[in-house]
Amino acid sequence: MVQVSSMSRSDETSDPLLPPASALHAAEHRTLLSDMRLTGMWRVLPMMFIYVVGIAMIGPKVPGIMTDFMASRRAGFPVQCEDYTPRTQPPSCRDAYSDVVWWSTSTSFVTNSILTFLMAPLVGKWSDLAGRRPFMIAAMALGHGPAVVLLAHLTLGTSLLFYYPANMLGGAISIISISLAWIADLMPPVHRAAGFGALMAAFSVGVIFGPAIGNVLDATQTAAAACVCGVCCVLYVCFFIPESLTDAARDKAKERQSSGNPKVGGTLMGLRILARSALFKRLTVCLMVSGIVTDGLLDLLIQDFKLVLNLSASDVAGVFIVFGVCGLAVQTVILRYMLKWVGEKRVLVVGLCAACLEMVVVAFLTAKWQVFCAVTLGSLGGMAFPAISSIKANNVDESEQGTIQGALYGAKALATGAGPIMFAAIFAAFTKSDSPLPYFPGAPFLLGAIILVVAVAVAATIDPACGRGSAALAPLLHSDDEADVEASACSQHYSDLPAPNTSIRADVVNEDISGLLVHGHHNRTQPVSAASHE
Repeated sequence: MVQVSSMSRSDETSDPLLPPASALHAAEHRTLLSDMRLTGMWRVLPMMFIYVVGIAMIGPKVPGIMTDFMASRRAGFPVQCEDYTPRTQPPSCRDAYSDVVWWSTSTSFVTNSILTFLMAPLVGKWSDLAGRRPFMIAAMALGHGPAVVLLAHLTLGTSLLFYYPANMLGGAISIISISLAWIADLMPPVHRAAGFGALMAAFSVGVIFGPAIGNVLDATQTAAAACVCGVCCVLYVCFFIPESLTDAARDKAKERQSSGNPKVGGTLMGLRILARSALFKRLTVCLMVSGIVTDGLLDLLIQDFKLVLNLSASDVAGVFIVFGVCGLAVQTVILRYMLKWVGEKRVLVVGLCAACLEMVVVAFLTAKWQVFCAVTLGSLGGMAFPAISSIKANNVDESEQGTIQGALYGAKALATGAGPIMFAAIFAAFTKSDSPLPYFPGAPFLLGAIILVVAVAVAATIDPACGRGSAALAPLLHSDDEADVEASACSQHYSDLPAPNTSIRADVVNEDISGLLVHGHHNRTQPVSAASHE
């Protein structure tokens, strides 16, 4: 007989910042804020706030600086493209937008389809053995590398082309997947989806404040402030973020990864968990298809706004702020009630539909107000990733939390890297001055909307409870057996096997987290989900 308790702890970590096991009980009867306080999960929110502020404050500055840099390279002399209207821009400026997109998408392809695809599953598995904190520190340090290059360019004249390798290094270790594993360690299943939402809400708060701060500073001051944020993040993790991985979970992961089963190690074997069941396969398809479109078009989005509507740096900052405000509202209020009213599956479908509508609006932009409509729809699309992460986290054992989040992010990264290459080629074909095709910058976004329809159709077939039968058996099985048990779980009720208590009870997620200082990445201080065998 296998018994699963969502709040049992078979072992303690020695970190004094973590609460005692006796404080972690009766999760079903506690509120979200109570669990965030008792587990220490709230500690990650200020850290992520600072991290995103540093990243977001240079966001509105970089597109204009990069476009002028590329135009100046083409023209052979300094060019300020914002001095021209879209109709009067010289060829060097018009082609510079495609140059920026080409460099950005090529970097994104290398970062996501190679570095992150290879590293994310490995980092997830390694963090199940070594803990989360070492990888958090590395991710924080590497993530602010582009700000260092930007500061060097503005003060020392260093080529901005170094910005792209710095971006690639920043993508080698994902703070998102590590933070998701940290939160899954700490939060009980009934509050795990809302915990992920709090993480994204914290991200949104950082997106609000970052551009606003950068907008009142000049470019050099903004780059310097971003570098300071990076240093503060590293120090914060070192002194205020405890390790979330228990000795019991570490030992279990070590046993699984060195059990003699050769299929457990390696990047591809880390990704193998995504094919464990029909449920996981469908979720992975949704994740990758949406990643191809939403993340694949991210590099194009601001360049399209600047090309079509000639947005200034202040306009771009406004776009970031609106996105942050809308994202905060979605993650703190809308997501909470959507989970309660319609459940994770329909939240996923609604998020994908909203992203599809966003692409349609962007494809046919004619006025600035339409930009803000599109951004609002895009913030609703942000509900999809927390829903996918939560469903999968609730269908694996505690010793696999790092593995599943790393595998998810690796698959997402592969799709994210492939998307920009395709969309950049389409963007160039419809915007370059020497192209034989008609001028239509919205072409890649229209294609993206069509592709997202596929993700919506797949999401509509998902049954979130399909994989829960084998979640209880997973710690007892080799990976060869898991797929068979998952398949059976979808066709019978396991009358002789009690299902694990891993479902998200959305009705319990009734806390208002809008009062928290939140930021969009997560840290964990202690696993709260553990399996015991009897």
